[in-house]
Amino acid sequence: MFNARTSGGAVNVSALWLIALLVGGCTGRNVEPGDRDWPMVNPTPTRFLYLHGTVDPSLDIRFRILWRARNADCHWAASWIEGAYPPYSAWNPLDITRNGEQFHVRVPLDGVLPGRCQWAFDGVKFGGPTGFTTTLIATNSYPLRPGQSPNGIATLRCGWKTDPGNVEGERGIRCRSPEDEDKNASVLGGVLWWHPEARDFEVHFVAEKDSN
Repeated sequence: MFNARTSGGAVNVSALWLIALLVGGCTGRNVEPGDRDWPMVNPTPTRFLYLHGTVDPSLDIRFRILWRARNADCHWAASWIEGAYPPYSAWNPLDITRNGEQFHVRVPLDGVLPGRCQWAFDGVKFGGPTGFTTTLIATNSYPLRPGQSPNGIATLRCGWKTDPGNVEGERGIRCRSPEDEDKNASVLGGVLWWHPEARDFEVHFVAEKDSN
């Protein structure tokens, strides 16, 4: 029997805490493809957000859709010491249709089945072939202001740049906040703060001069 009053009490209590977390289903890593709780594709989604606009061919923008577990039991131990236990999260590539600089895609907001973890849409990110993945659409629980549109339009000015913290000098796509947002829409800093009412988001990725 563990005794917290002994000289090894701190270790024993930590061991008990670790065992409790493991028994409760909390693991030391996020969920991965092939795991029991990895989200399953919904074969018949019914809710969509139309994402469209233009991408300068030099940018090679790629998109991914994010999912987050809403069931409090579906979390993992990012840091045992700091007590950081974020919910499971997952993503998959978002295949867009291109026609020259034009692109469009119907984002399936219910693209995975809820399952035990109650998986739900958690946004859209974009980036290049390497790094600098940036949020484009984020979920938001705030109510719309009177007269505010849940949809939006934005222009992002992007370029290939070196990550200041990358010792190998790896380059990726970085984008500046847009200068011509729709002030009456739910767009801030180039991010559409998605509401359940939102059905359309237009975004234009404009190339800046290549720089370090």
